Amino acid sequence: MKKENYAKLSIAIILIAAVLRFAFALSHTVSGDACWHLASARFIATHNKVPLFEGLGRLQPFWAPPLFHFAAALLYKISAVISLNFADLSLKLVSPVFGTLTVIIAYLIARKSFGGKAAFYSMIFLNFVPIFLDYSIFGYTDSTTAFFSVLAIYLMLNNRHVLSSVSLGLAMLSKYNAVFVLPMLLYLAYRPGSSKKGRSARMLVVFFLPLLISSVWFLRNFILLGNPFWPYLNGIFHGVDVGVSFNTLNFRSLLSFSSYLRAYLELFGVPNGEISVLSFYNIAFIKYLFFVWLIGTLIFIYPFIRGLFPSKGKENQYFQKGMYILFASHLIMLLVYLVNTRWFGARLLLPVIPFMAMVWAKGLNSIKIKNAYVFIVLAISIGFVAVEAVKISVAAKEWSLYSQDFEWAKSNSKEKDIFYGNGQCLSYNINRLVIDHTSPFEPGKVDYAWANNKWKIDFAMNDASLAEIKNSGKLKIVYDNPDTGTAIYKAK
Repeated sequence: MKKENYAKLSIAIILIAAVLRFAFALSHTVSGDACWHLASARFIATHNKVPLFEGLGRLQPFWAPPLFHFAAALLYKISAVISLNFADLSLKLVSPVFGTLTVIIAYLIARKSFGGKAAFYSMIFLNFVPIFLDYSIFGYTDSTTAFFSVLAIYLMLNNRHVLSSVSLGLAMLSKYNAVFVLPMLLYLAYRPGSSKKGRSARMLVVFFLPLLISSVWFLRNFILLGNPFWPYLNGIFHGVDVGVSFNTLNFRSLLSFSSYLRAYLELFGVPNGEISVLSFYNIAFIKYLFFVWLIGTLIFIYPFIRGLFPSKGKENQYFQKGMYILFASHLIMLLVYLVNTRWFGARLLLPVIPFMAMVWAKGLNSIKIKNAYVFIVLAISIGFVAVEAVKISVAAKEWSLYSQDFEWAKSNSKEKDIFYGNGQCLSYNINRLVIDHTSPFEPGKVDYAWANNKWKIDFAMNDASLAEIKNSGKLKIVYDNPDTGTAIYKAK
C-alpha cells in the first residue's frame, strides 16, 4: 500500500476515535476520583484559589499537582459566560481534548521514527486499547500528564531540548509519575556524535528545568502538608496524617499476583481492575462474554509481546532503546507504588501507552498474516468500543436513580451551605462543600447531613456516622427517599 494511503487511514482512525471520545465524554456520568478532580476544578474557578482542607468530598486535603484542574477551571470560567449548565458540561471536555492531542503527537513521532505503515498500525492500538480510551474520556489527570510527556519526547526528537524540558515540567505539574519520563529524555538528549560540551549542557537543562518548574508544587506541599510528595512516602517525610496517606513500605506486596492481574484487567477496560464489578452489570451470559473478552485481549496484546523482542533491522535503534528505557523506568515506578501503596493502577501507564503502541506496530509488522490480523484486531477494537458504550450506559442509568436527591439538595440549600455526607461524588453532584463522612461529625459546623448507606456505585456511609446523624438531637429530617435510601437532615 502507498504511503499516502496509510496516512489517510491513520487520519481516518484519529478522526473516528476523536468523535467517539467526545461523544462518550459528553454522555458519561462523572464518577470515582473524577468527581474529586472536577469538583476541585470548579472550586478553583468559582473561588479563584487552590483548595486545601475545604470539603470536596474527601477527608484528605487537596494535594494533586494542579495543571489539569487549572485547565478545567479556565474552561469552566469561559463557558460560565454562556450558562452554568454549559460550564459544568465543559468540565468533561478536558480529558478528550488532551487525549486527542496526545494521539496526534504520538502519530507524528511514530511516522518520523518508523514510517507511515507502522504509524498506522500504532494508531489502531492507541485509539482503541480500553485504558487509553477510558482515561481520555473520564475526568482524570492522567490525560494531561500523557499529553505533556509525549509532547516532551516529540520536542526532544526535534532538537528542542528547552521546550521539551518545559513540557516535562508541565507534565510533572499534572501528576507526580511524569518524573519517570525523565530517564528517556536524558537518554535522547545525550545524542552520540554531538560535542561533549553541548551534550552536557543539554542534559543539565533536561534534568534541572523540569524539576525547577514542578518544584513550585513540591514546595507548596512540603510547607502545607509536610511532605513534597504527599500522600506518597509519608512515612519517610512524616507529613500530615489526614485521610488516606501511605506511611509504610511493604516489600511483600511485590509478590501479590492480584496486583498485576488488576493492572492487566484495567488495561483492557475493567473498572479499577476489579473483576468483582462485573456482577454490577446485569447482562445475560456475562461469564461466557467475559471469556470471549479475555481471548480477545490476548489476541490484541500478542503483537506487543512479539514486538518486544529485538528485530533484525537496525532502523531507529537509538529511539527504540529510549522506549525500552521508558518501559524500564515505569517498571520501577510500578514497584515503588506497590511497595508504598500496595496498589498499582494501569492508568499510571498512560504516558507509556503511545510507545507501547509503536512496539505493538513493530510486532504486528513481523507477523506473516498481518493483513488478516489487522482485520481481526479491528473487529476486537469494535468490541472494546461496544463494551465502553455499555459501561457508560449502565453507569449513567445507576447514577440517574439519585438525580431527584441531588436536585432537591441543590434547590433547597444555599450555595454557601456545608453538607456532611458520604461519597466523594456528592460534592460534585450538588455543587456544595461536603465534609467527608469519615471525619468526626460536628452538627454545629454543618448545615445539612446527607445519609445513604445503600449506594452501590460510590462509598456508602459508615455505620458509626450514620448512627450519630440519626441519634443527633440537633438535626431534623427534611428529605427522605426510600427508593434510593437517601435521607437529608437539616441543622435546627
